[in-house]
Amino acid sequence: MITAQLVKELRERTGISMMDCKNALSETNGDVDAAIEVLRKKSVLKAEKKADRATNEGALVVGVAETYGFIVEVNTETDFAAKDQDFQEFLNVLREYCITNKPGSLEELNDGFKDNLLQIIQKIGENIKISNYQVIEGNASNISSYIHSDGRLASLVLLANSNDSLGKDIAMQVAANNPLAISPDDIDVAILDKEKEIALATLENENKPEEIKEKIVLGKLNKFKQENSLLEQPFIKNPDQKIQDLTKDNSILGIIRRKVGE
Repeated sequence: MITAQLVKELRERTGISMMDCKNALSETNGDVDAAIEVLRKKSVLKAEKKADRATNEGALVVGVAETYGFIVEVNTETDFAAKDQDFQEFLNVLREYCITNKPGSLEELNDGFKDNLLQIIQKIGENIKISNYQVIEGNASNISSYIHSDGRLASLVLLANSNDSLGKDIAMQVAANNPLAISPDDIDVAILDKEKEIALATLENENKPEEIKEKIVLGKLNKFKQENSLLEQPFIKNPDQKIQDLTKDNSILGIIRRKVGE
């Protein structure tokens, strides 16, 4: 006989709906451990059926361990699911897992956290994916993080010397202004070549000497580099200062920025 107490026990151990727990217990004649295996298999099947469904919403997980910091993106089908209490608890478990285990890659993270992922898919009833995992190496005291209140935008900053206040300000800057690199010289050459190509195209029909066109293109490229390198950007809290004015005897060794869906 499948009692309410058995259903409750299975529900507490798995977090799966009461009806699914009752059906699993019926299949296993009240054997709770066997019912858990049934639910796990069904979770796999449900996950496979949902795997092709679009996941355009979600949230970010940010954490700092002893020697590294990380940002993980987890996608859901709907914003409603991303705000679900069970999903938020799943994110907390994921954060602790990354702090404890330090996965070496996204594939390793997905493999090690597979069972947890299947469980939350079973609970929420949506396709859920761990889609991005980035790590910044460094002493925990030198890493600062920022995550927006909606959980969809986050950043990490690694400083040469520990300075929590400075680190948080720069992390907020990175999240808000999305620099392409720390300094102008660090911007990808391919990106600069594309900008140069665009600038030249805008001058194609201009009746100007070639040397003047070259100066105009150079000016546009320099402006692009200033706007897109962190050190050259105006500080969002005080536009009269640049980020390089804040660092003084410190230096920025690394940055990571992530926004859900990018």
